[in-house]
Amino acid sequence: MYIGSVRFFKHLILSVIALLIVVPTAGFIYFAVQYQSLKAQNLERAAIEQPPFSQEAAFAVYASDEGLEAPDTAISAVALDYQLEYPRLYVENDFQYITETEKTVYLTFDDGPTKLTPQVLDILKSSGVHATFFVIYQGGEDAKALYQRIVSEGHTLAVHTASHNYKSIYQSVEAYLSDFAVLSDMLEDVTGVKPEIFRFPGGSINNYNKEIQQDLAAEMLRRGYTYYDWDVSSGSSTNTATRTTIYSHVVNGVSGRQRAIVLMHDAGTSATASALPDIIDTLKASGYKFEVLNKKIMPTCFDYSN
Repeated sequence: MYIGSVRFFKHLILSVIALLIVVPTAGFIYFAVQYQSLKAQNLERAAIEQPPFSQEAAFAVYASDEGLEAPDTAISAVALDYQLEYPRLYVENDFQYITETEKTVYLTFDDGPTKLTPQVLDILKSSGVHATFFVIYQGGEDAKALYQRIVSEGHTLAVHTASHNYKSIYQSVEAYLSDFAVLSDMLEDVTGVKPEIFRFPGGSINNYNKEIQQDLAAEMLRRGYTYYDWDVSSGSSTNTATRTTIYSHVVNGVSGRQRAIVLMHDAGTSATASALPDIIDTLKASGYKFEVLNKKIMPTCFDYSN
């Protein structure tokens, strides 16, 4: 008789042992599959919600020039509140730069458009020179026409924040992003071109942004934007600026450099427009060519270590 026999109990014991092995194994396999499925979904969602360029990679590009320390990866893996805001403020950027083989000057004009901007554009057009305009927010049809003209004539249209109010924009990273978004969205709507580069009002390091400068720079780089300071200043924003002083500052400042990013203004004194033709002629005679800034041009950035 099989039931109750030694053979029966032997088979029963083996069956129980088999069940004790198979059931947990099956459960483990099931939960492993579910885990991998959820992991894949989270990665797919993260790829949609986050830009491809990381904060760590951005800092690696600039660390040697700016003296910045790379952020702790465990900390930066957790999104800060402002990183989830303004989803339109992202640009594609591989942060790969060209190398200039000729002596090159990048003329940049801040704080426009104003009534001086058409004069500057006329001079650049007649000289066959292109420049970069870091603009602020101006309403009205005249301003819209100038934004459009800057683009249509081959210049770079770039962001200099909407309000240019230092106390307001540098209160926090969130405040800066909010101001930046207003201007960026408007320029894209008016011109059809989304700005990809920008300049901090007062430069990347100033007395107003000390508390947030590194966090702010890191966030803008994480979003793919490139910012540009300058290594030659025309002095055109000072009360004592004249045609002679502006010409002297630019020509002497550029002299001896392989490349130079020149800070000028198409706001304030009309002396900038007066000095511009001679500046262009002198630098051309010295063997310089003029180009626009774009995300492929190595930025000049102030040194955080000083």
